[in-house]
Amino acid sequence: MKTVRKRCGKISQEVKITASEETKEERRFRYLDHIADTRFIAYGKTTEEVFENSALAMFNVIADVSSVGSLTSYPVELTSPDIESLMVDWLSELLFLFDAEGTLLAHFSIAKIWKNEDGSLSLEADVSGEPVDPSVHDMRTEVKAVTYNGLRVEKTEDGMEAEVVLDL
Repeated sequence: MKTVRKRCGKISQEVKITASEETKEERRFRYLDHIADTRFIAYGKTTEEVFENSALAMFNVIADVSSVGSLTSYPVELTSPDIESLMVDWLSELLFLFDAEGTLLAHFSIAKIWKNEDGSLSLEADVSGEPVDPSVHDMRTEVKAVTYNGLRVEKTEDGMEAEVVLDL
C-alpha cells in the first residue's frame, strides 16, 4: 500500500493507493517512493501492454478505477520521436481527455505501436471510461503532469517495463 499526500495550499490530505497482490507474471504495476510526486513501474509482456498498464497506474492515482465502466470511448493516435516521448505523450493525452472531457478513463486498448520510416514511433488506441461523478467515484488526488524525470521504457527478460514520475 502506498500513501500519497495531496497538497492544496496549506491543506494536506493523505490518500492510500493499493497495488494488487498479483504474482510477478500477472503484475501490471507497482508504486515506488518519491519525495513530492508519484513514481510507478508498469509491466507488460509487450510494448502495447506496458503502455496500457502505465495508463491504468496513472488513473489509479487519480481515482479508484476498479468499478469504472466503458460508457464513453475515444480514439487516440500519436506520433513521437522515441519510445520515452511516446510514453509521455500517451499519458499526457489521456490526462488531457480526463481534464477536458471530464471522463474518468479506466479501459485502455492499444491496437498497435509501430516504427515509422523516419524512425519515429506511432500509436493507435481506443480508451474508454465514464463521466466523473464524485458521488460515485472514489477520487484520490490530482495529477498535474507526466514528467521526463527518471523516465525509462525498456525491454526486460520478462517483457517490457516502464518507470514514470507523475507531478501531483
